[in-house]
Amino acid sequence: MNPSRFTTAGLMLIALLASVLTFADNIVVDDFNDNTIGAEWQIEGTTFTLSAENQAMRVDYDRTATSWEWDQFHFIFSNQPTLLQYQIIVRIKSNVATELAVKPSYADGGSDWITQNIPVSSDYQEFTFPVTSANVKLLQVIYFYFDAGSTALKTGDIFIDQVVINTTSASLLSLAVENAGIYLNNASEGTAEGQFPQASISAFSNAKNDAQLVLNNQQSTQNEIDAALYALNDANNDFEASRIRSTRLTGLALACNIASFETQNMYYNLRQIARYNTLFGMQDATGYGVGWTGDNFRSDVEDVCGSLPAVCAYSIKDVAKGQAWDDTRERFQHIYNSGGIISLEWHMDNPYGGDFYWENNPYPDSNVVNSILPGGVNHLFWRNQLDNMALFLRNLKGSKGESIPVIFRPWHEHNGDWFWWGNAHCTIDQYKSLWQFTVDYLVNDKKVNNVLFAYSPDRFYTKANYLQKYPGDSYIDIFGHDNYGDVYNASGIPSLLTHLRHLVEMAEERNKIPALTETGLEGVTNPDWFTNFMLTPIENDPIASRIAYQAVWRNANTTHHYAPYPGHASVPDFMDFYNDPWTVFIDDLPAIYDSAMEINGALGISGQPVNEFNGIELFPNPAGEFLNIRNNNTTGLMEFNVLNNKGNLIRSGNIVSGATACIAVNQYPAGIYLLQMRNSDGQSNSAKFIVR
Repeated sequence: MNPSRFTTAGLMLIALLASVLTFADNIVVDDFNDNTIGAEWQIEGTTFTLSAENQAMRVDYDRTATSWEWDQFHFIFSNQPTLLQYQIIVRIKSNVATELAVKPSYADGGSDWITQNIPVSSDYQEFTFPVTSANVKLLQVIYFYFDAGSTALKTGDIFIDQVVINTTSASLLSLAVENAGIYLNNASEGTAEGQFPQASISAFSNAKNDAQLVLNNQQSTQNEIDAALYALNDANNDFEASRIRSTRLTGLALACNIASFETQNMYYNLRQIARYNTLFGMQDATGYGVGWTGDNFRSDVEDVCGSLPAVCAYSIKDVAKGQAWDDTRERFQHIYNSGGIISLEWHMDNPYGGDFYWENNPYPDSNVVNSILPGGVNHLFWRNQLDNMALFLRNLKGSKGESIPVIFRPWHEHNGDWFWWGNAHCTIDQYKSLWQFTVDYLVNDKKVNNVLFAYSPDRFYTKANYLQKYPGDSYIDIFGHDNYGDVYNASGIPSLLTHLRHLVEMAEERNKIPALTETGLEGVTNPDWFTNFMLTPIENDPIASRIAYQAVWRNANTTHHYAPYPGHASVPDFMDFYNDPWTVFIDDLPAIYDSAMEINGALGISGQPVNEFNGIELFPNPAGEFLNIRNNNTTGLMEFNVLNNKGNLIRSGNIVSGATACIAVNQYPAGIYLLQMRNSDGQSNSAKFIVR
């Protein structure tokens, strides 16, 4: 055992005060050279046994039917290192294929979670786990999980030769350089919408090359790496600002006055769509659902209807704490690259302790909002979280290297008293200052150019009440509204419609977007809830129907869920909701980021080109006894293949134009299946269906 640190108390103090480390060095957590496993290593559960062998740590892995899926072992630091951006490097060989999750845990209660797949190998290999943050962290413990969350039986021997922390990490700069290269490769020079001036392409290329030089220099310090990252981020902003916009965007006034091409287009198109359609949204639409977790690409809603929600909402709280960047980025990129919209809420924890609920405030006589405003005792705490959020958003890129737009909805339901920023816990002026500082700091100070801001009180009854703490037109893009109280009983529908009419009228008067930003019936205990509450009354109201989107809360378990999952009693009703021409899911959305569109009617019936494969009907979906595949296209023969969730072919066939194939699926195991289609010209497409 050879734990060592190269920081001094003075350097630690400087780091804590300045929030930056100016040196690069290695911390050897353990190299096992003395052929012992010290007391710093602890085990939880029965799955793993630790021993020393040939100057390495041997991990005997034996997951049995009685093992806990979250069994782990960990290293406790007696001398806790202070770190900013860093990477944990682990040398491993293993005779069993597995996934290693590394969870560094910090003095402030936060943690990170980074995973790597570990293949079978007779030789040691290095695996790097990078941690990114805008602020320093005091590291207390590193937890190690193999196949975390799994109950699958597994046995094997894993050897760890050493665990080292490199106190300098260039992972975020490397990602930024990679994205800049992708963006340049996709950039087209010219004067048409979406193109770039030649001078801008050259300037951004030079900035990318400058950052690459810092990246290539192994002697670069963390300060130099961070400076190169921020310089490249700024050059990216300049490059995106030079992109040619449609004249339809002339005079567009957003809270983010440096909004990118895609952000402006999303806003403009969403405002047009709102006149004819409503987008369906959901909190935590991917990542976990009822009876499953750990899949950033899966969704209960998609399992039911074959499409993701058009608006996928997530919490930004962990990112603001400097945690979970990789998982969050993966979810956001999946939604955006699929054509969907990302919305963020921020249930920021109380800096005095507890969580975001007022009832858990350990100091009930405190004014938390005032404490985080400039001059307050918790202002730096708050600003550090904004720094993390800004750094994450500035490096959130799509498949073409462009900045991914998001809708940011902080400080919501402020007219209730349940959150620490709620109505009874701060003054009107303090709340307005909270909002204004949030926008000004992210946009003006941190130069975030890919965000729209949504203001969303709970039930408000009158327009005056809605506007009581409104921070001003220059700080808001979306007039949101959260409403659970009017949607659990039919008697609340008139109140719901009144709220939505007020919302639409106020938004349209100011050229803003109206949206029902949070709603739902817990457990969906009314099997016809979606059509009876979210569809028929709103769609039939000429004013309320002009909300851009409606978003339900999350699916956590069989009692706490707000959307159907396969087998739920509300699935047939939800399919009616999904199939209604007024509702829009991710598969229905046009390319809202690529241009400022002319939208003069409901999506799908406004004369826009229709893909040939949209003529394929699958019904019923989910299927029980039979699945019908109808070829409504006018050209040629359609070949089809049915694959199970492992990719195995289980059925093939042909359908002529105008015909229907009926497949017996009652012998198929319940689950998700893929239908692959190919026409006579060799073009292919696919769709999912569910067997109950």
